Amino acid sequence: MPDPQPISNRQRKIMERQAERNREMTAAKRAQTRTPFREAELQFLSRHPPPDYSTAIDFRQPADVLLKDPRIKQVPLQKRMSEFSELFGAQDDHTGPEFAYLHEDHPGLIYIPAGFTPSAQRTLIKACLKQYSRHPNKSNLDTHYLVPDSGLWDLHENVYTGVQSLEDPAVYVQRKATTDGQPGGYGSDDDDDDDHGDDTGGDKATNASAAPLKTRPKTKPKPTQSSVRTLVPITDETPTVPDNESKNDPVPSAQVPILPPAQLVRKMRWITLGYQYHWPSKTYHFDQNAPFPKELSVLSKAVVEAIDNVSPYPYSAEDFEAEAGVVNYYQLKDRLMGHVDRSELNKDAPLVSFSFGHSCIYLLGGPTRETPPTPILLQSGDILAMTGPCRSAFHGVPRIIEGTLPTYLAARPDEPEWDIYADYLAEARINLNIRQVYPSKHQSAQQPLPSPSS
Repeated sequence: MPDPQPISNRQRKIMERQAERNREMTAAKRAQTRTPFREAELQFLSRHPPPDYSTAIDFRQPADVLLKDPRIKQVPLQKRMSEFSELFGAQDDHTGPEFAYLHEDHPGLIYIPAGFTPSAQRTLIKACLKQYSRHPNKSNLDTHYLVPDSGLWDLHENVYTGVQSLEDPAVYVQRKATTDGQPGGYGSDDDDDDDHGDDTGGDKATNASAAPLKTRPKTKPKPTQSSVRTLVPITDETPTVPDNESKNDPVPSAQVPILPPAQLVRKMRWITLGYQYHWPSKTYHFDQNAPFPKELSVLSKAVVEAIDNVSPYPYSAEDFEAEAGVVNYYQLKDRLMGHVDRSELNKDAPLVSFSFGHSCIYLLGGPTRETPPTPILLQSGDILAMTGPCRSAFHGVPRIIEGTLPTYLAARPDEPEWDIYADYLAEARINLNIRQVYPSKHQSAQQPLPSPSS
């Protein structure tokens, strides 16, 4: 076959211009079909150029600056958060916020900035990583790994403090799945992909901060370098499976890598509290109800009480019961795409959300993706309550903002036991959200539960 004729510089320039025009036309067509919510997500997902964060509402600005926006209203709380519960940080002699904020474009949104003191945040962060990740609470890792009942953090802590060595096979959590009929184990050096299938909504769930360790047994596969991963929302607009249908667990993968605890910890995406959540069907396991942490029940009920005179959609704290929750763990390149919460039987009770670690951009839209969303800067220690129509609004987290970890969450010379948590938070954000599932706190006792097959 004869060699192709060489292309002249003029022909090459014509081809390059044509290719550029084709790219522009394709981009224009895509832009025409994008919803306003998707357009906002893409703006904050952009790395080059970086997003304009000045468009996001910062509820920690001085009130005289914040209230220049006529859509924002400041409302007094019944009393300071520390007066509702010492768990918000009364031990610091911290007075706590006196006001909450409403936004007229989002009826039912209630924002309480800096609701937790620094020491109260550290206490809850420790619980989220160490205590809440233990059995019987489930995580995304339980699908694929034989996570010990004591949780993964204890293994990580043992290696971090030198109690156990990376040369000890016992510190490596093995796979649930078998390979070629053999029991789950370390596998081969070819097991580089970390594909968690349904647990991640189809995206590869890898982690840029989980760099390979230098000291590891030679039989362990090298972990992959990570890319962006997408966290699955607890619910979205996907139709759900009726409660009386079978809810099979996702099939464990034999291809997930065996990693040192420090790297596997960063693969943890979520922990479910109370009623356990069935991610594939977007419904709850009503026959799987783990004990709900008492301190989180106290905190969430205190928030509901604090906003009772604030929300245009009041809900009595006496009727509120924390029955389900999710701890979301974000690494710096993670994101939570836009979705609507639909799984709870009770849509009237507030959804209470706490933020810790790095700041993020929180997009809050309307009943459809056609409503342009409002970007909000969520910071460590802030409290968000969603009530009324806000419960049915599209929302998501397209961006974790690098370099925003508060100094009080960094390593502390006077508290060396905090170092392991500071190392984790250096590249992470934690969100804790709490929900009431049943229409009233009495109904779960009065109403027969769905059959065990649900």
